[in-house]
Amino acid sequence: MLRRIPLRAYPPLIRYVLRRRFQGNRPPPPSGLSDAELDFFFGGTGAVEQRLASSTFRFFSPSDFGESALHARLLADCDSILAHRLELLGQTVDLGNPIAWRRDFKTGYEWPREYISKLKLVMGEGDVKAPWELSRFHHGLTLALGYVATGDERYPREWLAQVDSWRSDNPPEHGPNWGNAMEAAIRAVNWIAAFELMRSSPVFDRAFSESILKALIQHGRFIASHLEEYWPPTNHILSNYCGLIWLGLYLRGSGLNPRRLGEADRWFELGLRGLTQQLRLQILPDGASYEASTAYHRFVTEMVTSTVRLCELNDVWVSPAIKGIAAKMAEVVESLQRPDGTLPLFGDEDGGRWLWPHLLPRPPATPPPSPEQSNTAQERREGKGVGGEAGWASFPHAGWFALRDGDEYLAIRAGDNGQAGWGGHAHNDALSFEYAIGSRTFLVDPGTFAYTADPEARNLFRSTAYHNTLRVDGQEISRIPPGELFRLENNIKVRVRVGSESWEGEHSGYRRIGVMHQRRFEKQANGWLINDTMTGEGNHELEWFFHFAPECQLKVERLHVQTMFADGPNIRLEITNNQLPITVTEGWVSPTYGRRENAPIVVYSMTAKLPMTVTFIITKL
Repeated sequence: MLRRIPLRAYPPLIRYVLRRRFQGNRPPPPSGLSDAELDFFFGGTGAVEQRLASSTFRFFSPSDFGESALHARLLADCDSILAHRLELLGQTVDLGNPIAWRRDFKTGYEWPREYISKLKLVMGEGDVKAPWELSRFHHGLTLALGYVATGDERYPREWLAQVDSWRSDNPPEHGPNWGNAMEAAIRAVNWIAAFELMRSSPVFDRAFSESILKALIQHGRFIASHLEEYWPPTNHILSNYCGLIWLGLYLRGSGLNPRRLGEADRWFELGLRGLTQQLRLQILPDGASYEASTAYHRFVTEMVTSTVRLCELNDVWVSPAIKGIAAKMAEVVESLQRPDGTLPLFGDEDGGRWLWPHLLPRPPATPPPSPEQSNTAQERREGKGVGGEAGWASFPHAGWFALRDGDEYLAIRAGDNGQAGWGGHAHNDALSFEYAIGSRTFLVDPGTFAYTADPEARNLFRSTAYHNTLRVDGQEISRIPPGELFRLENNIKVRVRVGSESWEGEHSGYRRIGVMHQRRFEKQANGWLINDTMTGEGNHELEWFFHFAPECQLKVERLHVQTMFADGPNIRLEITNNQLPITVTEGWVSPTYGRRENAPIVVYSMTAKLPMTVTFIITKL
């Protein structure tokens, strides 16, 4: 495995390993900062008072949060938060009073308040993502937007009480919520956002304002000393650097000693330098994240675009190259969206967001584009294609393709395993697709459901059989290493050819058993024709899987299936050139992490001598 790590990755990886080893032997940090330490952080006696009285930090306006600030459910959501009922990982959770910040609300398991080097985060008894999601404090931003809309002092009072409760229950570097720097970064950013939007409230007296500054300093120090510099780098290290930029901007000195380069300034410089390096490594030339996951791409797009825009608000120069990358990242999100505004679930999805209700991932301000660039972006939005690939929004480096034709939407996944071949967040989804008509999605990617809390489900949801593609001889397209929940063997290469209303792809995942799979999509007047060609020698077991959305009721005939919605569009799936029996089994679809719903899977299977071609037709009814 070490041979797969490039030489350039060894210095940060060695730092990460040594830091983890020696941090386990050092004494834990103090639970709080003294007033004198706070003064020193900001530059000396009187600096804190001046910082509170005349901060130069500028933050987004409520309108930057888009429709979420005016959402009809906003006040109802705020009332639920006051009652300690939250939407977490796909379900409504009654947290009780006091809130158990270290508990998995699904299983009841509670991690001890021990120093992080002694904690075991991956437990069969609980999923650590549950306390992590709660402790990210996204719900604080909901309270803040509610306060902006109404002036109701209950909202800042509740947020203050929850922050104090969390800090009492989670002293620095103790308990699962200090398990990695990303969790600290997301929490700190959401604390900054909520505090800034509610800071006019009289609830926030001098004592609490100083308390939140101390808490943010502790978070900044933790992130800077626990950078997640492992190989291959992921969204975690991007979040670390973005968190340091936010904290650096927010905690810069009040100006008493402008020549003094303070600790916050060093965080900011470290963050901006690291973010620049990681964007060049993790963002592909087409603007997509290299992690082979649309959900994680959305996540990093939110953090990067909001971070760049925050720098611009505070008169910090950001290079045009970085602005250009951020703009391309936002364009990927916009171009891939289904008609209902969501993204196809290619690769892992864990519900991660940077700010929720999130800032719109629109790009930062950039110089006016050339006419050619403007036309390209407009063509992507209108589904007219780019660079000769008429009709398609194409991101070939990521292997993401989408076509809109009237109210029809087709998205295809045809890329490698991402993460420099590691496949940490990739699925066995080569040549798989999603299909929707208007706001109704018929054929879906089943999603993710779980990580370490359920290894069996983890491997099921990333398996070949859980995607709309072909399985040969019961084999995975890319082998799943035993016991490794965040890696796929790098078995696959994909080639793609895109036409005006057709698309062809071929992958090599089955080359080790002497088979190549080619798939061609052709747009028809009322649907799609799918040609699958399997080349090779001898007899092979072939299985095709088609995953329908949970709300789809199916009528099964001998050679076709049809959805049975009482109103609106329906579709028929049929095979045209082979008498293959249809099997409908019950499977799962996970629309968001931690939740799964029963859904029908249509399976066609046969044993045949290769080469051969099988044709399917999807007809809009």
